[in-house]
Amino acid sequence: MKKKQHINNSLFLLMLCSIMFFFFSLTTFADDHDNAFALVQSGDIVPLSLILKRLDKIEQGHIIEVELEEKHKKLIYEIKLVNRAGSVKKYFFDAKNGQLIREKKDD
Repeated sequence: MKKKQHINNSLFLLMLCSIMFFFFSLTTFADDHDNAFALVQSGDIVPLSLILKRLDKIEQGHIIEVELEEKHKKLIYEIKLVNRAGSVKKYFFDAKNGQLIREKKDD
């Protein structure tokens, strides 16, 4: 009986942690989205839509990840894409002016 109670307590804690992680992730996502929107509105960065149009001219495929990161005191759009040949590539764009900084094949 004691073992069953221990398993139930463990499952309850696991579920509670999962729920807390889920809500924390949603809050972080909302904050990131709001921050990016504010940066676009203030003119500090170009909209993601402009970057995606430029990327489409360079290479077509399915986008699997987009990040807005600060690297070396610059905001960078990092976009991971699976191209038509099935290769995964990362593209790095300067978020201030939309210029392609570099591309690399992802391992």
